[in-house]
Amino acid sequence: MLVMAARLSTNPEIQAIIARNAFTVTASVPMVLDLNRRYEDYRHRLANQWCEDHATDRWRRRICELRGNAVLDRVIFEFEDAADAAVLHDWLKARGW
Repeated sequence: MLVMAARLSTNPEIQAIIARNAFTVTASVPMVLDLNRRYEDYRHRLANQWCEDHATDRWRRRICELRGNAVLDRVIFEFEDAADAAVLHDWLKARGW
């Protein structure tokens, strides 16, 4: 396992992915969804597409599983520029999400 991790850490493609996602998060926007439901997964995909189309600086998405009465996921959109997070938050709020 350690050998594989060492190989991956020296892989240039993996290094490029790490470099793209290594930034200081200034703001984040969470969404709590059941990604197994088509409509809620669609909302997640639309928010992701919004970030791809409109974010002015770097951003990333993390998915954390939550457990309660049902299995839910917390999708967290993290932004390098706080203004991007504010605009996404307003865009989601305007849709009632």
